[in-house]
Amino acid sequence: MKHLLLVSLFAIIVQAGSAQVTYPISTYNTTPDAFRYLLLTNQQIEDNDTINEEILDLVSPMVTDSILGRKKEHHQVFLVGWFIHAFGNYNWRAIDMVKQKFVGTIRGDGRSGEEEFTEYDINFDLYCHLHKYLWKAFKSFDRQGKIKRQDIRAQFHIHHHKPTDYTVAPFVRDTNKVDMYQYREHCELTPPREYRSMLNYLFYPILPGINIDKHPNFGTRYPSMGFYGASCMDCNHNCHPEIHPYEWIWWMNLHNGSATDKTWMVGLLKDGSNRFHHWSHNPKTGKTTIPFAYKVDDPNAKDRLITIEHLVFNRFIDSNLTKLNVPPTAFNADNDSLQVNVTNDKGVKIPITVNFNFPMIGSGLRYWFSDVNWDEKNHILSGYLNLATSVQDLYTMRVTFSGQ
Repeated sequence: MKHLLLVSLFAIIVQAGSAQVTYPISTYNTTPDAFRYLLLTNQQIEDNDTINEEILDLVSPMVTDSILGRKKEHHQVFLVGWFIHAFGNYNWRAIDMVKQKFVGTIRGDGRSGEEEFTEYDINFDLYCHLHKYLWKAFKSFDRQGKIKRQDIRAQFHIHHHKPTDYTVAPFVRDTNKVDMYQYREHCELTPPREYRSMLNYLFYPILPGINIDKHPNFGTRYPSMGFYGASCMDCNHNCHPEIHPYEWIWWMNLHNGSATDKTWMVGLLKDGSNRFHHWSHNPKTGKTTIPFAYKVDDPNAKDRLITIEHLVFNRFIDSNLTKLNVPPTAFNADNDSLQVNVTNDKGVKIPITVNFNFPMIGSGLRYWFSDVNWDEKNHILSGYLNLATSVQDLYTMRVTFSGQ
């Protein structure tokens, strides 16, 4: 391993009133490169899609219903959906029976048009610079090539005027000379109808009238983003690869008005179209990590701040958090502010303040820190802020790390 793993005793003390919690943490000697990238300016990150994606790849989402309950799903429009599925092979077909994570950069986005029955998909076209995800996309296109559904559509002059050649890329490729733009992962989800207006203003664009580059949480036409959900082929069309529905979605807003503050947008959403009875269930119960890094020139300074803003959400189910192995050191969102002191075995104490935009009394939310590392040589503090939640349909948040 490039970085030698050492185990030393760190303590994180969470102070909420008189409460204190302490636990040990493993640490690396030096800061891994992906965490170091968080110390770059926002402009430097935006100018390099690969670096942006490496940062986003540090996020590790999961849901308790990660195993797909069936290989295929179909439309639920009376008997029509079942009929075209049974006799026309129009359906969604799983590529993996476990939900997958993809990280890439967007080169197209939009919505499915006016709501049709229950479908109002918010779409992103994802292209992956990181080989681990590009190779996963190869698997999807190989599966599409075996089905050869594009030839069927070509007979009716839909999208193609001649049969597809399955002997060339993207179905056959030289991995030494790959054109990543031939390997699109189409990411789709229909947000719950009653929350679309709030999501549009507070999280990401849903309604007509505002594009992604004009939305205050993006500020760019081509953001890098992460998605987690069912990896499948959409055989209602030409069996193209999709993440459908995506359930975790995350990105960094690099146009937050600061050169160095790191603002994360994170959402857990249940598909609201009623099409995926065996792939997407509510309540949505899951957890994720959000990476951070601070350059600590003065360990005693109190300028390191984490601001957690609850955005759009509905009913929490606190009792479900027992399914997520939340550590006893986790703290909730009952307070509007708390102090976290990170202390290593040499007595170096580094304070971090965690602020919430408002207290969430008794909510199904838990937070904790993990893999906290004190890079003594370079004076870099890094690690993960963890979030666990169980919510009926959705929870979205903005997390800003200030004081880098």
